[in-house]
Amino acid sequence: MNNTIATLITFTFLLSLTLSTVSYAEDDKSKWQKPTPVFKQDFDWIKLTSDEWLKGDIVSMYDEKLEFDSDELDMQTIDLEDVAELRSKSWQSIRMFDGTIAEGYLVIKDGQLSLVKNGVTTNYELSNLLSIASSGKNERDLWDGYVNLGINLREGNTVQFDYTFSAGIQRRSSSSRFKTDYTADYSRYEDQDNGETIVTADSDRLTSSYDWFFNPKIYFRAADFEYMTDEFLNIDYRVHYGIALGYHIIDTSRTSWDINLGPSYQKTKFIDVGTDDSDSENSLGVTLGTDFTFEVTSDIDYEASYSVQVIDEASGGNIHHFQTGLEIDLTNDFDLDLTFYADRTENPKEDSEGKVPEKNDFRLVVGLGYDF
Repeated sequence: MNNTIATLITFTFLLSLTLSTVSYAEDDKSKWQKPTPVFKQDFDWIKLTSDEWLKGDIVSMYDEKLEFDSDELDMQTIDLEDVAELRSKSWQSIRMFDGTIAEGYLVIKDGQLSLVKNGVTTNYELSNLLSIASSGKNERDLWDGYVNLGINLREGNTVQFDYTFSAGIQRRSSSSRFKTDYTADYSRYEDQDNGETIVTADSDRLTSSYDWFFNPKIYFRAADFEYMTDEFLNIDYRVHYGIALGYHIIDTSRTSWDINLGPSYQKTKFIDVGTDDSDSENSLGVTLGTDFTFEVTSDIDYEASYSVQVIDEASGGNIHHFQTGLEIDLTNDFDLDLTFYADRTENPKEDSEGKVPEKNDFRLVVGLGYDF
């Protein structure tokens, strides 16, 4: 009897202890949450709706697409709807749909947007946000750029040297974009019979534009400039000025397609012309341009751009420029670029010997690029 009572008491004690332990574990589990990282001011921080945290740098945000340069994952394009929390390390400039522009330390949390400036917090409607860019207080954060080089060297029965060099910079703010690109193309080979070096390509092209965004879909190109030289097109130099109105046809997290149209003015100086021909021509015209980008995968981007300048026959007639290719991320800030160029001048200028340059120029370039 005594053994039975002792056994019952022992069983009751163990059962009570077990239930108590399980209850404590469940209470403790219900209170446990994923830890929030320590926000070091060396980084911007982003929390995704999947509860994942990334540290890095806010590049820009436009039309609900956030470009974020992750410290580990490199450049990422994230839909704003996938952002649960965002904290900036430095001042950011925001632009709202109603035209309001403000700046300060940026915090997005629980569907709310706040700017902290001089100790004062101002709240804004997140649904009214048009764009984000680094503030002018951190000027260097507004800039990015690239350098690309493709080289072809041949020795032996054929001695040849070709290179295509391109570089560009861009400044983006919450309301504007400034962009400049430069491309140089050069090719020569050595005649095996007489050892003479013969140049077969020698051209330079510099383009620059300034866009002002005053609407989610519409922008004004306040300046559109191009300078080019091409010995084999008989062009000493050609200068193009223009303005245009642009429209975003498609602007999603993976695809972007813009088109712009506007009046232009062009001045061309030729290298060699006939006795009765003028060595320079001026012309008013119209320029139509379009730019298309598509993110094939997280590591591969496709880009295409096309422009046509409609001017008078003496200045060259319709002048077309087409550029397309793939950018493949290799490691860190380096990438492999495959680019195809096509140029056409409807009415090239003949020289003093009556020789007319070819209307079409094509080239395919494989190069190594670096983004900064």
